[in-house]
Amino acid sequence: MKPGTWMENRDKATGIKNPGVEDMKRTLTTKTGWLALAAVLACLTLAAGAALAVPTVAWTGNNYPWGVSADGSVVVGNTGDGNYEAFRWTELTGTVGLGMHTGNIASGGGVPDVSDDGLHVSATIITADSTLATQGIWTKGIGWRRSMPPIPPTGGTSGDGLGSCWGLSGDGTTLTGFFWRAGQTDGSAHANTWTTVDSTFTHLPTPVRNCRGNDLNYDGSIVVGWSETDFGTWQPTVWENGGVEVLSSSEYWTEAKGITNDGNTICGMAYDDISGQISAAIWQRTDSGWQENLLGVLPGTFIGYGQAIMYEVAEMGNIGVGYNEYTWGSGTGFVWTLNEGMVKAMDFFTSYGVTFPDNFVIDSLTGISHDGKTICGFGHDSAIYPAVPEGFVVTLDYVSPVPDVVAARGMTFEPNYPNPFNPTTTIALSLDRAQNVRLDIFDARGRLVRVLHDGTLAAGRNELQWDGRDDRGLQTASGVYFSRARGEHGETQSQRMMLVK
Repeated sequence: MKPGTWMENRDKATGIKNPGVEDMKRTLTTKTGWLALAAVLACLTLAAGAALAVPTVAWTGNNYPWGVSADGSVVVGNTGDGNYEAFRWTELTGTVGLGMHTGNIASGGGVPDVSDDGLHVSATIITADSTLATQGIWTKGIGWRRSMPPIPPTGGTSGDGLGSCWGLSGDGTTLTGFFWRAGQTDGSAHANTWTTVDSTFTHLPTPVRNCRGNDLNYDGSIVVGWSETDFGTWQPTVWENGGVEVLSSSEYWTEAKGITNDGNTICGMAYDDISGQISAAIWQRTDSGWQENLLGVLPGTFIGYGQAIMYEVAEMGNIGVGYNEYTWGSGTGFVWTLNEGMVKAMDFFTSYGVTFPDNFVIDSLTGISHDGKTICGFGHDSAIYPAVPEGFVVTLDYVSPVPDVVAARGMTFEPNYPNPFNPTTTIALSLDRAQNVRLDIFDARGRLVRVLHDGTLAAGRNELQWDGRDDRGLQTASGVYFSRARGEHGETQSQRMMLVK
């Protein structure tokens, strides 16, 4: 199956808690075959330029997987029994708890992460005296090391914690999260990093008040996460070279969740001014700064009550996974690809021949390997109440052409000029290659005013003029308008314009 035919919880700041009642099945093979036949089919498939799917599903137990090693052989997460213990899973060992859980003090903030080689795990753990939650890195053959104590300058305790851990660098040396700053006027929690190399604790700056680091690039030099607005909501944020930058400003709860090893692609969620929804998003580094691409939400997502977030994106940037909330408390995992956009997780897996037990519901997809072939997540049996989390790992042994990521992302939307304007403004769009592009004009309420262009645009710089008229040729009123360009691979960019008479 070619990539073009791929079909169609948000993490809480305080952590995850969902008590479990039973152990899960270890491994379920959904499609197998004789090795000789598989080899023949592989040769035929490669010769035809198609993809070969020999998927497997492994069960990690009553838990929440959150991270996958580079090659997909190691998965880490939290147990679902209320102890929040970090675990490490491999096909050989099964699920192995790593100890130092915080369940006895009822503190479960943060999610575990894993290094590229699978030998290091980061998580929120307990202090040596078993009294406070703190940040830690576990190394195979060595065990846990803690970032605190000692308590850093301006730091302190808040309730039963010193801080929590949310991400780990690809090389396994640096963690990120936040540390508590009780009594401080500029925020009671700030993002930080800590490295095992020299035990350096770095206090990351914040634009306003509270902030948190969620993930790091390979060497830990770039951190992504969220920082608060003046209203107390979150906005996606990146820390680099000692500075801090807000990727997308709004008054809604949004954040940056993952970053590729090279530090050039960030994923998460952002507010879409046109649709009025919180959308899954990707930010791509360009010569002029971070370029935002809104990926949208799954069909059926209620405006104002639903949202989507991409948790992780593969290194090539051609496939990512996340969670789509249709309305409060009701959602599912999704897979996003350059060719097909966002699709429901179950539809995606079904298209590759993956089968799950009857009544199984996929709640979220949370991690993906560098090549996009291994995906982890969790779900539940809808016939069991209360719901019991069941972690799973899907491995897709497919061979497919890699989409031209650079070309697909090669769309730059320049600011329109003049702006404000009356009655005509020029909208400039630069493309790395010729492709089909639709350019729409919306009013401030998100209503379509005019389809300015729908067809092929040449490579290079293209200029289109809007004369302030709608599709019927009528002059529009003064006010705020949005122009939105959508490329043939689903990438979307928009900008704000002001018509003044």
